[in-house]
Amino acid sequence: MLGLFRRKKSKPKKRLSRSEFLRIRPVRNEYVNWKKDDEGVVEISIPLEQPIPGDKVMGKIMSKLIPESPKEKKIKLDKIGSKVWELCDGKRTVKEIIDALNREYKMMPIEAEASLRVYFGQLAKRGLIGMLPPEDVERQFKQNET
Repeated sequence: MLGLFRRKKSKPKKRLSRSEFLRIRPVRNEYVNWKKDDEGVVEISIPLEQPIPGDKVMGKIMSKLIPESPKEKKIKLDKIGSKVWELCDGKRTVKEIIDALNREYKMMPIEAEASLRVYFGQLAKRGLIGMLPPEDVERQFKQNET
């Protein structure tokens, strides 16, 4: 009986090593719109799903009771976040982005690396970026899945 309430043991997820993380190429989600203003600040527009009314009568009633929901969510990045966003083109590695931040903002490499690890995690969780691993790392992960 107690076996019903036990959690299944899941395989521990492999965490990227530092060297693997530095070789990953972040890429922006192509379905997300963004623009840069004159000051270099990026604003990201995320399309939101719209509720679908069940029928015409109910839709009219609901539209009078509930205001129309926004069609998109906007996120305004700060200057450094905007620079990182632009550099996430799928061609540059995390290491190259760290080097660019070091040159432009005089950030220490270890500080930039720690900040990028968190920042990329947040962007990926929201579906704004993807992470393209090097071929050898991708092969290694696929082997661990089987």
